[in-house]
Amino acid sequence: MSGGLRNDSTLLQNLGVHLFERFTEHSDELDMDHAISSIQRAIELTPDGHPDKRILFSNLGAAFSQRFDLLGDLADLDQGILYNKYAVQLTPDSDPDKPGHLCNLGTSYWQRFARLGEMADIEHSLLNHERAIQFAPKSHPSEATYYHNIANSFAARFSRLGKWVDIEQAVLNQERAVRLTPDGDPKKHIRFGNLGHFILKRFRRLGDMEDIKQAILSLELAIQLTPENHRDKPDYLNDLGCAFSGRFQRLGDMSDIERAILYHEQAVQLTPDSHKKKSRLLGSLGTSLALRLFRTGNEEDLVKCVAAYRTAAQLPSSPPSIRLHHAQQWSLFARGEIRCHPSDPPILDAYRVAFDLLPRVAWVGLSINSRYHELLDIRSLGCDATAAAISENNLQLALEWMEQGRSIVWGHILQLRSPVDDLCRDHPKIAKELTQISNELERGASGDHFTTGKYNESCEGAVQRHQQLARDWELTVEQVRQTSGFERFLLPKQFSELRQAAHDGPIVVLNASIFGCDALIIERGSENIHHVRLGSFSYGKAKALQELIHAILSQNRLRNRYDDRHAGPEPSESFQGDDVFRPILEELWKSVVKPVLDRIQIIRTRPPTHEECFRIQWCPTGPLAFLPIHAAGIYNADGTSSISLPDIAISSYTPSLTALLNTTQRITNETTPFKLLAVIQPDAPGAPRLPGTLEELKIIRKHVSDSSVHVLEGQRATIEEVSSGMEEFSWVHLACHGVQDTSHPMESGLLLHDGRLHLSKIIQKRLTHAEFAFLSACQTATGDQSRPDEAIHLAAGMLLAGYRGVVATMWSIRDDDAPFVADNFYGRLLENGLPNRAKAAEALHFAVHELREKSGGCKFSSWVPFIYMGV
Repeated sequence: MSGGLRNDSTLLQNLGVHLFERFTEHSDELDMDHAISSIQRAIELTPDGHPDKRILFSNLGAAFSQRFDLLGDLADLDQGILYNKYAVQLTPDSDPDKPGHLCNLGTSYWQRFARLGEMADIEHSLLNHERAIQFAPKSHPSEATYYHNIANSFAARFSRLGKWVDIEQAVLNQERAVRLTPDGDPKKHIRFGNLGHFILKRFRRLGDMEDIKQAILSLELAIQLTPENHRDKPDYLNDLGCAFSGRFQRLGDMSDIERAILYHEQAVQLTPDSHKKKSRLLGSLGTSLALRLFRTGNEEDLVKCVAAYRTAAQLPSSPPSIRLHHAQQWSLFARGEIRCHPSDPPILDAYRVAFDLLPRVAWVGLSINSRYHELLDIRSLGCDATAAAISENNLQLALEWMEQGRSIVWGHILQLRSPVDDLCRDHPKIAKELTQISNELERGASGDHFTTGKYNESCEGAVQRHQQLARDWELTVEQVRQTSGFERFLLPKQFSELRQAAHDGPIVVLNASIFGCDALIIERGSENIHHVRLGSFSYGKAKALQELIHAILSQNRLRNRYDDRHAGPEPSESFQGDDVFRPILEELWKSVVKPVLDRIQIIRTRPPTHEECFRIQWCPTGPLAFLPIHAAGIYNADGTSSISLPDIAISSYTPSLTALLNTTQRITNETTPFKLLAVIQPDAPGAPRLPGTLEELKIIRKHVSDSSVHVLEGQRATIEEVSSGMEEFSWVHLACHGVQDTSHPMESGLLLHDGRLHLSKIIQKRLTHAEFAFLSACQTATGDQSRPDEAIHLAAGMLLAGYRGVVATMWSIRDDDAPFVADNFYGRLLENGLPNRAKAAEALHFAVHELREKSGGCKFSSWVPFIYMGV
């Protein structure tokens, strides 16, 4: 390298560092842009192997991370991680700069965790910070910074997992950082500010009043030491406001809430609207105003509270998850504002903003586990929005919002698989580009790091590639929407499309919200939605029934992980569970099903003929998704019915209207010969034996010719063989143990000879030929109680993979009930020698009827769990 070029590189490096330092002082965006350009040019002029190269990489990584902190562009953060990794990799462990490079990398991962919530990022952050402390010699000039940064990471993990040990580690490490930072150091206020913030978090967890005292003291010191117009000052003011607000909630001293609001107002005033933290600060102000409102009842506080949340929800520079939270708060308090000021903007505006933010919060670039985590805080959004739209008599909007708020992750996958025939005809180039991106995005999501969130640093390239593909997909879709005729391309379906799902009979959407319970009925061929107010039912009642059923099943070992399909004796007469089922099913009949049936009887243009079977598709939401709507009725002490839904109609379920549309609109190849894959696993390693599965095999052979069935039994029933068989055969019967993993729902699955066929693997399939699946296993339609509207269970996963119809179970079934139901099911379905998948729901209905007639089969715990999903 010539001396001239080397001097140019050094000058550019010094210029970049100078501009970077000036940015940290004045927060001028142009300074940061020029700093990055200068460092990038210096890197180009520096040969590989030169010791300055790793320093330049570190400086560039820090610059990108700082620009992300200002503007919130994820691409900057990915670049920050990339260049910080280069710096770490190029620096020997003995180099005194190694701890600093590790610290920068750990901070970049921490930033990305704060934005996207991927658990792997915070684990990598902690690992790199721990290594920085390990490599740094005692009395290292940056030792305080290393403890400060690892404290940030512990606190972030505490916010996600809630483990007490993490917040303790955050406080302990921050206290070390404070002690190691001498008085007069310009970073002393940062140390005190962080310490106050973490102690405040600990107070919220443990409620120790000494913590609130120490938090206030630390934050007041931070504010005193902070220069005027410093960018961190609003954070300290906001935390101090939160501390006084917390003390007000404990002690009720009005002076505390007054001070809290004052500090929050100052924080908001000092922060420009363009800063990404403005929404969070406005939200804190709204919370304190709400606390004063609850104490005083002052309508002015209500107006200010709504205004704060409304503004917080609509600031485009702030993180989507924070904005969505504030949109929900806006909708909540807007209900009170409407009562006081009926002429004010309607509550529906808040929900419109929330639904606009939803795709950005549960972003397709995240791992599936992270998307599900993000949905925890908004689990009631769809139901509450639907209730609000119904209250405004906007039934079409209510149905559209209900659909948008359900099966969100499943919806992402269906979007990536959406056919683009019309686009291909009119704009073939962009259609090809979008198809390539969609296919690569879905293929990339097949790794464990996207389905479960488990990945290590070696996967970083794949993670960044996946997230870039997600951004490319969004840009391409937006480009399509700019073309004439495609303005609504891949946007949420409107009522005109959703009503087409009522192909096989009426669809009844049951909405359960704390603001009211309702039924929306869609009839085939009708352009109207019929509304039934479930006035004698409530969200609280639905939740109580759900918890009661869960208690019954747990008490009688029908929820246990492997103690299912037990071949034990039939329940005795003293079995108390069935006695408790009767009032539950009676309540569902009187409060939910009968009002719906009464309305259907009024609106139907003609009653079904004797030959026809009355079909109802149920789409329950919230806690109703865990209740046996299909079995509702008034039953006698011996289990026989006085009147019940099974006596009147054939019921089936759907996780969403889109799921029905996806199956009914698919073209079937009628010439494809009938082939059934029978998976029989009586002896899965580590699980109780299931002798009844062998009886099921005999039954299948009884009804299906040898030429039409392929059997995978025992040791042959491996994950690979079953997966391959699902690709080949359009019908599948799976007789084995089923597992609903409540901690990691995507790891639910079917127990085979060599392990578990996970739900995460099943949903990756695109089985265009698939017709029907009989899941003769337990808990295959149980779902995740913390996310009731996401339908995270095996039955929904089979629908997503391509099966049109699925027989599934709501809880554990007896081992000898399964063969009996299978015998009657296939006997009816194949009575003419060839299967008719359209009759599958009917076949299950009558098979369960036969089970009820069987000695001992009238026990609710025996027949109620069998359900049909799909068309």
